Amino acid sequence: MAGEISRRGLLTGMGGLVVGGAVGATAATALAADSGRATDASTVPASVPFRGAHQAGIATPAQARVELVALDVPQGTTPAAVAALMQQWTTAAEAMTSGDGEPADPSREIIASGPARLTVTVGFGPAFFDTLGLVDQRPEGLADIPAFTHDQLDPRWVGGDVLLQVGADDALVAAHAARRLVTAAAGTLTTRWWQRGFSRTPRSTDDTTTPRNLMGQVDGTANPQPGTDLFDDTVWAGEGVPPWLVGGSFVAVRRIRMFLDAWDELTLDQQERVIGRDKAVGAPLTGTAETDTPDMGAQNDNGSLVIPADAHIRLARPEAAQGARMFRRGFSYDDGTAPDGTADAGLLFLAWQADPRKGFLPVQARVTMGDRLNAFTAAVGSALFACPGGVGEGEYLAQRLFTG
Repeated sequence: MAGEISRRGLLTGMGGLVVGGAVGATAATALAADSGRATDASTVPASVPFRGAHQAGIATPAQARVELVALDVPQGTTPAAVAALMQQWTTAAEAMTSGDGEPADPSREIIASGPARLTVTVGFGPAFFDTLGLVDQRPEGLADIPAFTHDQLDPRWVGGDVLLQVGADDALVAAHAARRLVTAAAGTLTTRWWQRGFSRTPRSTDDTTTPRNLMGQVDGTANPQPGTDLFDDTVWAGEGVPPWLVGGSFVAVRRIRMFLDAWDELTLDQQERVIGRDKAVGAPLTGTAETDTPDMGAQNDNGSLVIPADAHIRLARPEAAQGARMFRRGFSYDDGTAPDGTADAGLLFLAWQADPRKGFLPVQARVTMGDRLNAFTAAVGSALFACPGGVGEGEYLAQRLFTG
């Protein structure tokens, strides 16, 4: 982006907002958040600031639990009604994330005993703007995600007008906060779907390593690191978007079912060739450390590629999709057994980016073509949301959208 003002520089210059306030309490925490890697959990503050240049829950080091709720705006709802709800959510979220809890909450002790790095993040889907008559405020690039070749979409997990993401290191804290916010929305919004995911519990393992998914693979190695220009240019919207979206981000939410029964039938060598990485340490098959740059031209003695032509890391890398980048964040889900007797489990995949047309969409189009991993996964849910910039002092969520 030589010769251009970086999004980081643009957003840093915005008056009245504290840059990084929503990312975390310390620079060390923010810088350690790349691809889910974090500092030792004992150094991570229990409370994440609600207000800042960006909404919390995006660059915040991933928590152990996440509640993802999609809600719809009924026909006839007015922008004023939704704005009033955003004010309610702001008051509630700020109280809960601070650890104080809402004064009127009869079970506020759940929050008051420790907010467990609770964060609340809000976004809006494509139809939100049509229903409320705010079409002129819909950003370019915000549209329903097309069905890709290997998708097996279930209407139960598709779309949504409003996204509510609640994360915390304690499952009870996350569930309670999400319930309080959804209850507050009753009468204004209706619930479309609700999904729960989990990641590594702090202090249960080495918190400095990249988390693994249910396939046993490290997940998120090539992510840009928060606190860098690359991350800011990849994630934060700041050029060519409506004012309410400056400092915000687009997120693609995909519910990806993993066919674990079939995956477990593969040998270790076969699994590694599907991904293109050593399973134990996460290194590319041409390297020894997780962060080694893959050598895509390396060959075996017989002339075959060390990293197979259909390996996931070969097709998902930015170089394979005209430089398209996104910030990946995945939470596992396990809902027991599907009707056919196989595991109903997989990944709640979140892809954050400044523009989905330069992030998730070209990357997904690329991996749809020939990625061996497609034989063991399928997207059953899909949605795209635009998440407003952060909440400044005296503001409420998405205030600039409703007040101009």
